[in-house]
Amino acid sequence: MPGPLDGIRIVDFSVALTGPLAAGMLVDQGADCIKVEQSPNGDLVRWLGTSIEGISSMFQIANRGKRSATIDLQQDEGRAIALDLVADSDVVVQNFRPGVAERLGIAYADVAAVAPDVVYADITGFGPTGPASNRRVYDTAIQAASGLVASQTGINDDQPRLLRQLIADKVTAYTACQAITAALFARERGQGGQHLELSMLDACIAFLFVDAADHEIVLDGDHSGPQCVAANNTPLELADGFATIAVPGDLEFHGVAAAFGVDTSDPDLATLHDRVRHPEKARAVHRAVREASPTTTIAEAEVALAARGVPFGIVRAVDEVVTDPQVLANELFEEHTHPAAGRIRQHRPPTRFHGTPAGLRERSAPTIGQHTDEVVAGTGRGDRLDELRSAGVIG
Repeated sequence: MPGPLDGIRIVDFSVALTGPLAAGMLVDQGADCIKVEQSPNGDLVRWLGTSIEGISSMFQIANRGKRSATIDLQQDEGRAIALDLVADSDVVVQNFRPGVAERLGIAYADVAAVAPDVVYADITGFGPTGPASNRRVYDTAIQAASGLVASQTGINDDQPRLLRQLIADKVTAYTACQAITAALFARERGQGGQHLELSMLDACIAFLFVDAADHEIVLDGDHSGPQCVAANNTPLELADGFATIAVPGDLEFHGVAAAFGVDTSDPDLATLHDRVRHPEKARAVHRAVREASPTTTIAEAEVALAARGVPFGIVRAVDEVVTDPQVLANELFEEHTHPAAGRIRQHRPPTRFHGTPAGLRERSAPTIGQHTDEVVAGTGRGDRLDELRSAGVIG
């Protein structure tokens, strides 16, 4: 079914995850996207992790529903084909290092010359200028530079740790997707197309500073606590697994204690303000809960915590998530057969649009160059496909 972005056309020159995922989320919402790749291997993410015929799990999720065309942008004719594609498009996405798009002839000035109303998303690692702007970058470098790695330390652990997922890539992709949608809305209101500049570094710092840079925002505070409000959060050990709990207020503090048989009748523990004045007594309760919890099973903890209104989550392995009763009730996952990669399980677009339902028009990600002939023919070169392929302009 057509989604809220039905009719929007995207040309995606990006690779890896930031740009492809940003464009992919727009495709999930109804946009049409041509992914321009380089022969013979295409986007490197095709080959990371489990991969069958160039379809990896990450590539599938970020590129489902796109059309793939292999075009050599370093050749004049390839560049001309690319500019013909963008001339008929609403959005262009690229994540080259600063200067590369200019050398290839697909920078904002080049694109705006043929598509003045285009929304051009220009994603970089560290930014368009500055001492680190020309460095090659992947997710881990931005995790480190943005403070994300250092923010994983806590009261009992001062060892910096990477988040073991491509969080910097994903945060940047979600930020880019929102920015592109906002720019399309502005264009719809008569403000024309525009050049969007977004660095992974800026996106991740903005993400971090919401809740994990306490001392850097309220500058005149005493700064006696940790930078992050969640600094001391660690899973609670149970007899047969782990759980996480949230204890921001009085209900939760006394509820957790009661669930594990810890007494909190001391008046010095009655309210949050009381506990602030008597922190050692509050910490003693937390220690007692952690000492008692390993004798409690997951099933017992779920009943006890839910009965007392305590927010909690049972730690699930990834393979357990897909069969979780709540996830099944949400009907989040679907399965289909990819023509090249076989059986695929993937999530639907997580937001349900009840007025403009966003169903996946094509569930599969494309194989390398799967739509090259169709895409190039659409630029008026259908009678020259063999010539262009022989010259290496297309794959």
